[in-house]
Amino acid sequence: MADFRTAPLVPEQSEPAPRKSAGEENFPVASRLVPKHLRPHVMAFYAFVRLADDIADDPNLDPEMKIAQLDALERALVSGIGAQTWLAPALQLKASLAATGVSGLHARQMLQAFRRDAHCGRCKQWADLLLYCRYSANPVGRYLLELHGEPMAAAPAADALCSALQIINHLQDCRTDWVDLGRCYLPTTWFREAGGDPEQLVETAATPAVRAVIDRCLDEVDALLLRADTLPRQIADRGLRLETAVIIRLARSLARELRRRDPLAERIELKGMVKLGAVLRGVGDGIAARPKARRRTGGAAGSRTSTFYWPLRFLPAAKRRAMFAVYAFCRQVDDIADEPGPLEAKRAALSDWRRRLDAVYGDEGGIADPLLRDLAEAVRHYALPRAEFDAIVDGMAMDLEGPIRAPSQEDLTLYCRRVAGAVGMLAVRVFGSPDDRHDRFAIALGEALQLTNILRDLTEDAALGRLYLPREALAQAGLLSDGTEVEPAAVLADPAVARVCESVAARADARFVEAQEALPRQDCRMLWPAVAMMLLYRRLLDRMTARGWSELADRPVLTRREKVMTALRCAIGHPPRT
Repeated sequence: MADFRTAPLVPEQSEPAPRKSAGEENFPVASRLVPKHLRPHVMAFYAFVRLADDIADDPNLDPEMKIAQLDALERALVSGIGAQTWLAPALQLKASLAATGVSGLHARQMLQAFRRDAHCGRCKQWADLLLYCRYSANPVGRYLLELHGEPMAAAPAADALCSALQIINHLQDCRTDWVDLGRCYLPTTWFREAGGDPEQLVETAATPAVRAVIDRCLDEVDALLLRADTLPRQIADRGLRLETAVIIRLARSLARELRRRDPLAERIELKGMVKLGAVLRGVGDGIAARPKARRRTGGAAGSRTSTFYWPLRFLPAAKRRAMFAVYAFCRQVDDIADEPGPLEAKRAALSDWRRRLDAVYGDEGGIADPLLRDLAEAVRHYALPRAEFDAIVDGMAMDLEGPIRAPSQEDLTLYCRRVAGAVGMLAVRVFGSPDDRHDRFAIALGEALQLTNILRDLTEDAALGRLYLPREALAQAGLLSDGTEVEPAAVLADPAVARVCESVAARADARFVEAQEALPRQDCRMLWPAVAMMLLYRRLLDRMTARGWSELADRPVLTRREKVMTALRCAIGHPPRT
């Protein structure tokens, strides 16, 4: 295979350069709807992808040279090193990824599609075309979601939209792709089923067979766009939401034009009032699709209804910002496990968070994402251990691979250590603990809080197919049979579940006692937010115990006054008695 690093340029061959600008694309690229500070990053991604696409499409290059250039582009992206001027887009994207903390995986996946293009591959079946779109188009949507801080639960809808856009582009270019490059992205078996052949793409007017294939593809595009309709409602960022809604409208209009007109006879594009109308309707759709308020920066701690909010609200500004960043991180990874979506996409989203943590711990002040920037500042200022963030992600992975149903006591304790104890370990350092002297307190309190949450949320978790009650306690209560799958709703409907809840409540109470004993009296003032949380959650546990375990859907609540007064009294060094 040719090595582009050493291959000399022939006289008629110039260095690769993009042959199309962002303004010439079918759909908006980094429009004014995108937040101003993110537009340069979107353009850096676009410039890299545009160059790679043009290399793969260059009719003057042989396949080996195309592969060599694409390999050189990837090396420059990964290493950040490249002497040739044409590699500048890779270096610029490398800098952008470092600044934003966004994964480079999206750009590298697209290179896989362009390498396939270099060998003029064809799609035999519809599934082959969707697989191609997985690498040639879908990474664009995932990149934009990650750049804007949106949850990867929106990825399936984004994938559907990106695949639809890619196929629309293939339909627009089906003749030139065949004549100039010898490519046919449309399923070749569909031509034969319609009584035709891809060779008919050379014609300047669609034959009945070609028309049948085009219309069949458009039927599938319509189905993809229907799946993409949910995407704007999943996007909190206003600009990205509006741009997404506009793109969906443009795609629908373009699909209609492709049905009405002949892409072999002319280049099908939207112009004039048709395009303007689609844009205006899309903006209206985006405004109407505004999702319910999402806790984007405060996470679980950012809601005034949260038991955590008021103890953290009265912290000094720097500590408050650090804790809200920690809880925002927890909320983001928790959403991955809780929100709907394919398991593969969720695993990828958790992996993305591990990589974002790499960016946080390697940060030198250049992170653009507000959450990651606040998290990096907290890590630096309070020496927060990386292992605890990794433990939180590991805990969410346990939920992801589940749903968790009747775990062993050992697994439940591990789960509590990861999803709650790790948060406690981070929190005590932000509150002022200079070393590991309060780790026993943090871990015991974390388990107590998590067990209280489990008892409070039993019916909600059962609706998600989860049951965190320990297997040993269920077996002792006669609620577990060997070889029988646990059904959460059936377990909760059995009166014997009260015995299980009592045993879990007793364990939670014992952990509260252990936490209280592990905290020296002289340190209560320093760790007063943790003391406030301990008092509030123990009050919740006491109320559930007093209520009994026959009405599990009757959730006890704490009033806002209780939360505020407990937080204030702990802050001034006079906590209420339990």
